[in-house]
Amino acid sequence: MNLLLIVLLSTFSFCLCQDLEPIVLVHGGAGFTSDERDPEKFAGTKLAARIGYQTLMETGSVLDAVEQAVRSMELDSGFNCGYGAVLTLNWTVEMDASIMDGSDLSAGCVSGVQDILHPITLARMVRERTPHTFLSGVGLMEFARQQNVHILYPPGQMASERAKASLQAWLDSQASNPGNTETFGEPGTVGAVAMDAYGNLAAATSTGGITGKYPGRVGDTPLLGSGTYADNRYGAVSTTGHGESIMKVNLAKDIINRMAYLGEDVQTASMNSVEEMTRLLANTAGVIVLDPAGNPGIYTSSGKMSWAYQRNDTVHYGIRPEDHFTESAWN
Repeated sequence: MNLLLIVLLSTFSFCLCQDLEPIVLVHGGAGFTSDERDPEKFAGTKLAARIGYQTLMETGSVLDAVEQAVRSMELDSGFNCGYGAVLTLNWTVEMDASIMDGSDLSAGCVSGVQDILHPITLARMVRERTPHTFLSGVGLMEFARQQNVHILYPPGQMASERAKASLQAWLDSQASNPGNTETFGEPGTVGAVAMDAYGNLAAATSTGGITGKYPGRVGDTPLLGSGTYADNRYGAVSTTGHGESIMKVNLAKDIINRMAYLGEDVQTASMNSVEEMTRLLANTAGVIVLDPAGNPGIYTSSGKMSWAYQRNDTVHYGIRPEDHFTESAWN
């Protein structure tokens, strides 16, 4: 009798989970951009949300969904990832990425990626083809070669003309404003979070870092709990903004903890966590979050953060805190 009751309850719970509405939510980075760039940001994030959602509908995999959403932005020079990545002091591109599965907390993280167009896919390979969670540097590039990942040759093809111009402008500014990175380069670290009809969650983030960074610098993006986190029990998060500050407060996990242990709803937790970081460290950030029911949290202290999500046949998008536009997914 007890066994029968357990089976019935399990079946009932399974049916309830199937009532959840799948969603893919993406961001294109928090920080300063001119208003003239808004249409470019809208186009890139809406496309990524559509691609991620279509992938989720076709494969049923939230990992596939966030990976493909991020890959679409890694191909877009309007974002600070992949081909749009900013440059180091040595005029080179070094990228970071991470991806996490909320069903079992497995993850793949990479840093210092060079001459590879899709760091997010390399991060997923680390998750699925190694016994480790994080690879970097020489060992990472050797792993990429072993996996037959296409490495561009000759080196340096990832450096876009926009990124070169931004680094030169940053170098020219240092005499009058040393160390400033907030208004130079592309503040477009990208990320995605997704939930399927059964409550499975995933998160992914990809970035080129900050303009004029030291070679070898690692930001928050590949660090679980800072740039990326997913746990089916509590939620999924991807962050963007000032990496040195985000990693000091473990921003992604702080949001998860607020929902899990303080009972804050997803939007309140997102806002409180970001604003606390900004008060403590005087730097800005932005986040996208899903709770276990698929409710989205979207918040930035940076003034702007492009975002978009698709649920059913509707795409929602914006870039300023007051924005919330909608359109048919089939426009």
